[in-house]
Amino acid sequence: MDDMGSVTIKKEKETIAAGTVRKPPLLRFQWVQIVMHILAWVPLVQLAVDYFTGKLTINPIQAATQQLGLTAMLMVAAALAVTPLITLTGFSSLQKLSRPLGLYAFMYTTLHVLMYVGVDYGFAFDLLWLDAQGKSYMLSGLISFAILLVLAITSFRWWMKHLRKNWKRLHRLVYAAGGLAVLHYGLAVKGDLFRLQGDIVKPALYTLLLIFLFGLRIPVVRRAVINGRQKLLARRAG
Repeated sequence: MDDMGSVTIKKEKETIAAGTVRKPPLLRFQWVQIVMHILAWVPLVQLAVDYFTGKLTINPIQAATQQLGLTAMLMVAAALAVTPLITLTGFSSLQKLSRPLGLYAFMYTTLHVLMYVGVDYGFAFDLLWLDAQGKSYMLSGLISFAILLVLAITSFRWWMKHLRKNWKRLHRLVYAAGGLAVLHYGLAVKGDLFRLQGDIVKPALYTLLLIFLFGLRIPVVRRAVINGRQKLLARRAG
């Protein structure tokens, strides 16, 4: 879902054609996909187990809401990591993981929103509106959710065909969604990165991860990594 990491740079395509980008055996990669899907459902299964065994702390609704939100952020990060991983490893088949990871991110985000709006507030939007006054974390979270909704809807081939180059531009907004999700989480846990107050460790680590993944997408950096990988492979082959 990250541009959905859908298109690598032209030079990377040339290296694939030249055979220097490795493709894992089909059967082995199918196992990678299976493991990815299993791992994506583990947080939801664990949440259900914790609920039915009474392990969701003294405030189960808040605990479930936070757990779903954190899982959504991790899924966004995983989707964003696909293209950088291709750059680092040369395994172009990893691209097939991008869309399902993006959709899992949207699924967990939707569950997070439904838990908060539906279970916590009982869809009492008037009460929710009053409570949202002055809470900027709700605004950043809502915008992040809206972006992921648009990206999920337009992740299908029909939209890719009709939007053409605009599709890539649109799906670059996933970085904005990730950044807003970090802001949402940081504000929700009352973290202040500038004053080093509150719970800032997780938001800070997630921010650093996003910066790292974005850095690997910068054309100059990406070309340098690809060239370095090709030279390394050439030395091993020699």
